[in-house]
Amino acid sequence: MFKTVKQKVINSKISTNPYPHIVIKNFFPKNVHKKLVKLLPDFNSLDVNHEKKMLIQSKLKTKKTIMPDTKTFKNLKKNLIFSECDNTLNKIQPYLLSKFNRFIEENIHSKYLKSKIKYHMSLSFMSSGYIKSPHIDRRDHIIHALYYPVSEGSKGGELLLYETKKKQKVFDIFPKKSDLKIKKKIKINQNICVFSLNVPWAYHGVKKYYGKKDRKYLYIAYDFKIKDSGSKFKNRIKGFNDNSFWIKPAIVKSQTRRKKFLSE
Repeated sequence: MFKTVKQKVINSKISTNPYPHIVIKNFFPKNVHKKLVKLLPDFNSLDVNHEKKMLIQSKLKTKKTIMPDTKTFKNLKKNLIFSECDNTLNKIQPYLLSKFNRFIEENIHSKYLKSKIKYHMSLSFMSSGYIKSPHIDRRDHIIHALYYPVSEGSKGGELLLYETKKKQKVFDIFPKKSDLKIKKKIKINQNICVFSLNVPWAYHGVKKYYGKKDRKYLYIAYDFKIKDSGSKFKNRIKGFNDNSFWIKPAIVKSQTRRKKFLSE
C-alpha cells in the first residue's frame, strides 16, 4: 500500500490557486478503502460521556473528533488496516515535504527549514447540517491534509478554498466572510485526499453538508515540534496561535475567537 500511495503523491500536480495544494482521488487502494469504511464507528455511536477526550467542534454539535490519545482511537489502531493507513500517512512525509519544498523555502523563516517534522492524525465525524466558516489551521502545521473515506459527494459539503479580496500585511486567522472570495470548490467524494501547505493565507471552510450518511475523515498533520502538540486533547482545545515559523504574520484579531478557538 505504501508504494502505491507514495507514487500517487509523487505523480500528483500542485495547484497554487489560491495556495499550494494537492488533490488525490482514489487515494488508498480500493480493497483498503472498503475495509476502512467498514471499520470506522458511526457519529451516533460516539458518546462524549463514554469518551471524555472527544471534541465537539460546532455549536450545533454536528462534528465530533477523536484524538490519538482517546480509547476509541487506540482501539482502532489495534486493527491492521487502520494501523497500516496510519503508518502509510506517516511514511509519505518526506515525499510531501519534497513535493512542496519550493513553496516551503519561500514562506518559512530560514532557521526553521531543517526542523524535524512530526506526524499525527485524528478522526472526525460530521452529521447532516455541518458547516465550517473560513479559517486557517494551527500555525505549527507545515502541511495538513483531509482524507475522506466516507462522504456523499452529491449532498453538499464542498471544501471551499478562499483568498482575501485585498492584500494583507497581517492575516486574520478567523476572517470575516465579507473580506474573502471563494476561489475553488472541491467536491468531496469517497476516498479523496487534499493536502495543503499551511501558509497564513490558506483559508478554507466547508459548505453546508446535508447528506443522510455521516461524513468521516482523517485529519492529517505534519508539524513543527512545539511543547504543546496538537496531537493531545488538552492542547487541541486551546489552539495554537503563534506564527513564529512563517515569514508572513497571522494573528487572531477577534478576542472572542481567541478564547473560544473551536467555536463557529
